Amino acid sequence: MTSRHLLHPKNVFINRGLLYFERKDYDNAVYDFQMSAKLSPLDHRIHHTLGLCYHKLGRLQEAVQTFTDCLKLKPFFLDGLISRGNVYMDYGHADGLDFARRDYQRALRLDPMCLPARVNLAYTLQVEGHLMQAWEQFTSAIEVKPTYKPALEGRAIVNLQMSNMFGASQDITASIKVQPTAELLTNRGVIQQFMNDSINAMRDYQAAIKLDKTYSLAYFNMGNVNFHTRHFKQALDNYNKAVEFNNKDESAFLNRAITKVLLRDAQGALSDFKAAIKLSPHSAHMYFNRGNLYTSLQQYDKAEKDYTKALELVPDDALTLKRRADVRGKLGKREEAVADYKHAIEIQGRPKRYK
Repeated sequence: MTSRHLLHPKNVFINRGLLYFERKDYDNAVYDFQMSAKLSPLDHRIHHTLGLCYHKLGRLQEAVQTFTDCLKLKPFFLDGLISRGNVYMDYGHADGLDFARRDYQRALRLDPMCLPARVNLAYTLQVEGHLMQAWEQFTSAIEVKPTYKPALEGRAIVNLQMSNMFGASQDITASIKVQPTAELLTNRGVIQQFMNDSINAMRDYQAAIKLDKTYSLAYFNMGNVNFHTRHFKQALDNYNKAVEFNNKDESAFLNRAITKVLLRDAQGALSDFKAAIKLSPHSAHMYFNRGNLYTSLQQYDKAEKDYTKALELVPDDALTLKRRADVRGKLGKREEAVADYKHAIEIQGRPKRYK
């Protein structure tokens, strides 16, 4: 290719747009690919890349239209069908899933060995709760390529949803053998915990941290293992790391707060409860746990407010009603306390509903 060809305006826009795309500067990439499309309106690849930019920016309708334009230029372009299907998936409603499934199925009719289309079709089935059908699609992809990570990881998720812990562990292990990542090792560790194997769970979390010393979920789950084995100081150390590397994780703040309560650091616990509630203000258990701390500190008015907030979010919780009744008794609110006790007893006496 001559230098003159490289300096053609279309190629300048394309090359700069690709650079912006790699840098995740999708707004500037959109501009460059729009200009490229004006200069070469029949180039389906430009339309496809422009559609990817729109998708990254969450401009879903424009992405769908651009991928549709791409497919008008080249109706059998697999990447165009898969990319449009991915946008439809992000619509988040039943019609979007249906349109996505049609695109993936069309891609598979054109090429039955197209693994991305097979895996994405499986995800549309999983989202709708058709777990066995999703499992079959993931398995078909694995039969074509046993080391195909997206299919192994997708089938692991479905196995978990079907309570097949052993199958999920096998699939994640197979994916780890292809290429270990901190996320995969942590996910396998969680499965090990569900299988009551805390020793191997800890090994996986430690291996995850060796790969990525900033992976907060590994520290968080290590802290959970420490907590359940009553090693509270070690749990605190790991929750500290989890918060350090992800200060938007309300669960890490909550678990650290509960740990600090057990370590008799009431002020530190209150600070963490405050942070957790700021991140997740509609979680009843946040207020319930802080109410318990206020009760232990004999700050009954604050405890009552927290239990009341928890009951606003989850009205028929017998334990919260019982706790509020206790503090109302301490505050001399005898009638309200008796009413809470009666309501709690009435809830506990209801017949259980089975799904």
